[in-house]
Amino acid sequence: MVVDFKGSPPHDLGTAELATIQTVDGNIELTLHILDDWHRPTAQIVRVQMAPALARSLAERLGIAGAAAPG
Repeated sequence: MVVDFKGSPPHDLGTAELATIQTVDGNIELTLHILDDWHRPTAQIVRVQMAPALARSLAERLGIAGAAAPG
């Protein structure tokens, strides 16, 4: 997964190497962790809460994109 942040260097975000998902107040919370030289390995860099229907749609699209990706 590539996370694109439009900030000036060194604030660009790199590739997410770890993602966690949990339920929070009936919503789905997705947390992405960027492992690079600028951030702690356990830092929560991007955290998004979404409705369950959106999470299902995103999961379906990620599955399709993952199946089409090489490797």
